Amino acid sequence: MSDIKIVHATSETLTRIGLKSILFKGGGIDTLYHAENNEVLFETLNIKKPELLIMNCDQSNSFSIEAIKQVKKLHAKTKILIISTDKNPAYILSILELGVHGYLTRECDEGELINAIFAIANNEKFYCNKIINIILEKKLTTNDDCDPTSLSQRETEITTLIAKGMTSKEIAVKLFLSPHTVNTHRKNIMKKLGVKSTSELVLYAVNVGLIYP
Repeated sequence: MSDIKIVHATSETLTRIGLKSILFKGGGIDTLYHAENNEVLFETLNIKKPELLIMNCDQSNSFSIEAIKQVKKLHAKTKILIISTDKNPAYILSILELGVHGYLTRECDEGELINAIFAIANNEKFYCNKIINIILEKKLTTNDDCDPTSLSQRETEITTLIAKGMTSKEIAVKLFLSPHTVNTHRKNIMKKLGVKSTSELVLYAVNVGLIYP
């Protein structure tokens, strides 16, 4: 991983110190900034323009879903890794649907944090196993039909690329298809699988082994 600039958004001093200690162990981090509230966060994003934002986000603290929406709107190039104690599936899914690049719980170990940063730095998505299990249990096991859904080879290929974070335009270029054709496949895939969002499609891909968290 090449040197990157990171902003860590948390109002908790011990969390800030702990993450800083972990990140500077193995190198690869150019600079780590700290933001204890939204005002400092957006000031830092405006001035420093970091590659990655690590945000401690819960319904009860100062960094919320609204802050994520603002970051996505104003700093689209900044990748976002969420660390949260909130295990409410609806809340987790609502964050994933915003297009964050990674999601960990605070119970995740040091290795998972480092793996997440490596993956996101390489333009990949990273969800820890705890988050995947929570959402799969609530979102993807509610279908009473136990028969597997059959995707064509092309649909499986496109599902895998979507799950890796590629846009329809990028997929079209890679597979020598038109964006319209890719979008048509996407709609058909989601209809077949009974999913309503890209986040659920990603979780399906993880669940059946098309990609790995």
